[in-house]
Amino acid sequence: MEITIRLLKDWLNDGDEYKSGQLLKTDELTSQLLVKDGIAEIVTPDKKAVVVPQDEGAMTPEDIQKLVSDTIKENSKAKEKAFHDASEPDKKDLPWSGMGEFAQSVRAGKSDQKLGNYCKSTGMNIAINADGGFLVPEEFTTVLLTAMAAAGVIAPKCLNFPVNNNLKLPFVNITTQATSWTGGMTIYKPAEGVAKTASLPQIAKCELNLHKMTGVVYATDELLEDSPIALETFLTTMASTEFALTKDEDIINGSGAGEALGITNAPCKIAVDKVTGQAATTIESQNILDMYSRLYNPSRTKANWLISQDAMPEIAQLTVEGGTASTPVFIANVTDALRPTLLGLPIIWSPHCQTLGQEGDIILADFSQYVTITKQGQAMKTATSIHLKFLENETTFRFEIRCDGQPWWASAITPKHGDNTVSPFITLAVRE
Repeated sequence: MEITIRLLKDWLNDGDEYKSGQLLKTDELTSQLLVKDGIAEIVTPDKKAVVVPQDEGAMTPEDIQKLVSDTIKENSKAKEKAFHDASEPDKKDLPWSGMGEFAQSVRAGKSDQKLGNYCKSTGMNIAINADGGFLVPEEFTTVLLTAMAAAGVIAPKCLNFPVNNNLKLPFVNITTQATSWTGGMTIYKPAEGVAKTASLPQIAKCELNLHKMTGVVYATDELLEDSPIALETFLTTMASTEFALTKDEDIINGSGAGEALGITNAPCKIAVDKVTGQAATTIESQNILDMYSRLYNPSRTKANWLISQDAMPEIAQLTVEGGTASTPVFIANVTDALRPTLLGLPIIWSPHCQTLGQEGDIILADFSQYVTITKQGQAMKTATSIHLKFLENETTFRFEIRCDGQPWWASAITPKHGDNTVSPFITLAVRE
């Protein structure tokens, strides 16, 4: 059995020198000796150190495996508790223990003592409308917004700005590097005594405006009556997940009309042509190499592949031929700590990608070049009504957030040497 260790000191082994801090895989006996001598420590797949008892003699491989397994479980529990603590609202001033118990009070209406007392004591924090509606306390809506951020995959990778209303973000509008690498300055090499020529950067604005995104959930009276805990989980999971996936969908496929401008519809996107004679609904290694070659160079360390799950069988078989051997371009990492990679860049199997053969089934994107805005200082707005679905014995919960987004590029760039444009956002053209 192989054990992963991290060196605490430089280690010379059979003429090979390994440096402190380096991760190595060794057999269990070697790892025990190195740990005992203080040269190394055993680590879990996510690089957390495993504390090995020093006074119990040599440990068997089974002991080491169990120790590593127990440490991974403890780390997982610690992360879950940290997220829960960070998400949990300060309820010291609230008469309810959570969203579920509050929902039960809403169903009871004005006769509920907790709801009545809270309305009297706080006034501005909760409102009773003429139609029987109630505003959910902000502490509970913060939990929903935090859960939404945790459920999102793409939005957290973008450059986000909290704003009051809109954002006008200046940037250098470079379309070609023919005369300037950055679009902001031109370098001259004048002879002695010759006047210098000033540069004139072409500045443009990335303008974003908050758009409303609203969702509605109906909860039956039975659900409200039977379990406030299940209701809280139901509302938090449904609302936060739906908003997170919708926001991610807009970042990829949004039209820009009343919603974010998705990268697949942005002027700066580059759609790479298929290979001559390529069969329909296929992905070839040359497609991947062509897409990678059009990626803006500074994005090569930050980009991710977004790929449809329909394309997984095609991706898993991709290789590059070289001499008498072939090299896989897809690496299927199986541990939770490592994602599968394509040409060394991580893969996200995304439900927002199009089906195999359509443009958008595989996307190469650097989301640090995508700008989003959210309403500053405002949690997710939530309200509830017992009257809208009165005849169906259901209570209505309404959720609302305001956001926008678009790429921070006006167009792709033509490099100084060559004609093939580059961009942080690359797709593969249709193969039908």
